[in-house]
Amino acid sequence: MPEEKITFVNGEPAKCGCQMKFSSGGGDYSDVLYVMPCAAHSPKPFGPVEVKRDKDGWWYHPNIPNFGEDEDPAPYTAWTKEQGLELKGWHSGDEIYDLPEEDAACTAWNPESPGPEWFLMGIFDTEDGPYVQWARREVAP
Repeated sequence: MPEEKITFVNGEPAKCGCQMKFSSGGGDYSDVLYVMPCAAHSPKPFGPVEVKRDKDGWWYHPNIPNFGEDEDPAPYTAWTKEQGLELKGWHSGDEIYDLPEEDAACTAWNPESPGPEWFLMGIFDTEDGPYVQWARREVAP
């Protein structure tokens, strides 16, 4: 199998979507080149993992990158598009029932997948209450 080369020109992302960041090390260490592979070049594609919710019922997919404390959804949205993911989510109150008032977390809520090809991205708290988000690979038209 021939070796594939990823080419970066003037610090711009490669045609495939891989990105590169350079650091001179500020004189403290050697030059460092960081490569963030696109979905096609990621060593292992992002996908479903075993779900083990915590004692309050919350869970996040462990392979979602950390986008910092900023609440701006743009980096997350860009990352999901780069991964080729379609997202679907809803709040617990959008379902047939609401959570029992005594359930301050979401241990009583067990949302069902929208279909067999969907996998869980997370069950987390929002200002509007518990929220679930599912993902699947985008389906080609």
